[in-house]
Amino acid sequence: MSALQNIETQKSYKYLQEVEKVAQDILTAKDNKLQLANAQNKLREAFRALEQTEDRNTLIKVGYVYVEMPTEECKAKLKQEIAEIEEEIDKLHKTVKENTFKLRDLEHEPRLEGFSLKPMSVAEAKALHKGFGLL
Repeated sequence: MSALQNIETQKSYKYLQEVEKVAQDILTAKDNKLQLANAQNKLREAFRALEQTEDRNTLIKVGYVYVEMPTEECKAKLKQEIAEIEEEIDKLHKTVKENTFKLRDLEHEPRLEGFSLKPMSVAEAKALHKGFGLL
């Protein structure tokens, strides 16, 4: 085997390793998003159950221990955890987008059209309606 073939083989292996690493990062992030979404749904269910209860105190599990706390404090903690999970899901979503762009660049594929679109804000929508005379 000549030195040139050996260098080309090494470049090919390095390229394949990089592509596989980025693809694995995408799959891992998607799996984490799914797990976080399931946890968020369970927290929402718990929050709804607390909204329907009239008890002043509620048992909440902290680690391996159940602690009795005021219901309103439990609701606040659940809201906070739901918001934290939402932020983490958004971070993972951005990571998936970036890695998808990187993977397509590595594979010499064109960028996906419309993949990086962002929704209009309320102010932009109102300005648009006002501009078209819909308000």
